[in-house]
Amino acid sequence: MQTDLQLRWHRACGSSACVEVATTPSAAYVRDSEAPQGDRLAVSAPAWSAFITAVAEDGIPTDRH
Repeated sequence: MQTDLQLRWHRACGSSACVEVATTPSAAYVRDSEAPQGDRLAVSAPAWSAFITAVAEDGIPTDRH
């Protein structure tokens, strides 16, 4: 897993909560914006891409960086 110093985090907010996402060529990392030092989820790049595509196709707005 990448260290926080190696990642560039971006905030994504929904109706009531925010998460932060950092992407690399091989993975995407997701963490709670209110607890950035807590646990985080690592997802493979292909799985993240499929998730973003599915969200976009369902008409849910996204802010991709």
